[in-house]
Amino acid sequence: MYTGAGTNVTWVEEAIFAAGGDHVPATWGDFAAQTGVSGVVHLRPGSPAGFAGPLPARFLWLSVQDETDAAAEDRLLAGAFVLACLSEGRRVLLHSSLGRHRTRWVYVAYRILAGSSPEATLRRAARRPWMDPYATDESAWKAFAARARATPGPPDAGRPES
Repeated sequence: MYTGAGTNVTWVEEAIFAAGGDHVPATWGDFAAQTGVSGVVHLRPGSPAGFAGPLPARFLWLSVQDETDAAAEDRLLAGAFVLACLSEGRRVLLHSSLGRHRTRWVYVAYRILAGSSPEATLRRAARRPWMDPYATDESAWKAFAARARATPGPPDAGRPES
């Protein structure tokens, strides 16, 4: 596990980490080498932070401050990106420059797209390593799940170009 000083990194579940702040982007090369992370969902309003060292193999930046800024399309894109990275055997970092707990909605979107019910996913997202309570719009997640189930085929995000 990455042990760089000043980190705010946590293990979420197998192959998924969450982090916040400026430390991981500033020490990206070391972090990636030590953790094996090669896919990143990066949340930062305005523009992405600079990641020092070799760029991640898969990188998704969204100009999102927190969950309330995330449109349904952002949720679908972020969740599908994580799902695609994991299906490629990658470890994934959920990162927000404003704090790691702001990445929780990405995890929720991923779990729902992976087949978990909104209820089970929201219960999981209210436990460690996330901060309790999880103030979210449960009806929005149920609508997201219904939309995802109604969409034919797997979501396509983060796939290598042909």
